[in-house]
Amino acid sequence: MKIHLTLALCSFAFLSKLYAQKPETQLNGFGHLQFTYDRSDENQAYFSIGEHDFFVTSKLRKNISFLGEYVFRFGTSSYLPSIERSLLKFNYKGNHSIIAGKIHTPVNYWNDVYHHGRLFFPTIDRPLSFSYLIPLHTLGIQMQGQNLGELNFGYDVVLGNGISSTDVIQGDQNFSFTAAMHMKPIDNLRIGMSYYHDFLSSNVSGGHSGHSNAPTHYTGPLYKGAVEYHLGCLSLAYFGNKVEFLSEATYNASITDTLGRADNAAGFVYTGFRIADKHVPYLIADYIHVADNDLHTYPFSLGKIGIGYKYEFNHLLNLKAQIEYQEQIHNHSGHVAHDKLSVKLQLAYGF
Repeated sequence: MKIHLTLALCSFAFLSKLYAQKPETQLNGFGHLQFTYDRSDENQAYFSIGEHDFFVTSKLRKNISFLGEYVFRFGTSSYLPSIERSLLKFNYKGNHSIIAGKIHTPVNYWNDVYHHGRLFFPTIDRPLSFSYLIPLHTLGIQMQGQNLGELNFGYDVVLGNGISSTDVIQGDQNFSFTAAMHMKPIDNLRIGMSYYHDFLSSNVSGGHSGHSNAPTHYTGPLYKGAVEYHLGCLSLAYFGNKVEFLSEATYNASITDTLGRADNAAGFVYTGFRIADKHVPYLIADYIHVADNDLHTYPFSLGKIGIGYKYEFNHLLNLKAQIEYQEQIHNHSGHVAHDKLSVKLQLAYGF
């Protein structure tokens, strides 16, 4: 009888301890619906269902946490799932942490702060550079520090798979390297800068790099050789009670033995004015230029200006309306210009 009682007490103590260590898990979801009207050489008008993002956070232990982001998006003919982020974070001392897994490459404010839920975007779309120059994801190891000292200094150092890798394999032994720093000297203001380097032994881009070496604007022969990829970014963000401002500046050097160094650049500016908490009219300007001798992204220039309005019903629902004019120049095809006027409506929500 005593043995049974002792075993029962031990079992109860073990289960109580196990329950006490149960992860604190939260699951959130984000999605959006959109209407688009494009007036160009081929006029189009259509409704669409955008990315649906399932966001998981879990506190595994006092100083160990997990973050996962799983997205369903439309592929070539159907909706496909993807793992956008999956990481473990170990807070080993103060505000210093080690992160392992798939992360958003911390090269600028947008990629470091926003996830795939359009609910939190200040505009309807990402900056143009995200489709061509920015390495969106990295799978590897990250050293991070946050809110250090009076200036709220932060740093990120990342070693991981490069642009040519997939989520499961890298075809060579060349790793990408990211070093980034930022500071928040006053409330609502963040200033940051970063450097990214990768060496592609063959000019191939993985599915989650954010850009492809065969974009739709290029129809010529594809370059198969090695590419050395340098990227520098500057960010200035201020989101106050009345005024919102975000500026992203990007410089890229793409170096090949065939045509040497190509100097590419992109810039994005957003300015919003918050009225009575719920109303945010805004302006955007966006530009990217890829040099004539670039063999990774391939030469072209693209510019966009726009005016928009956001109405926030609450923290889980907002409506954005945006009118934008876009002009694209295909440098490789004799400087042929294509312009497009677009009207977009987007209902973004969380659940």
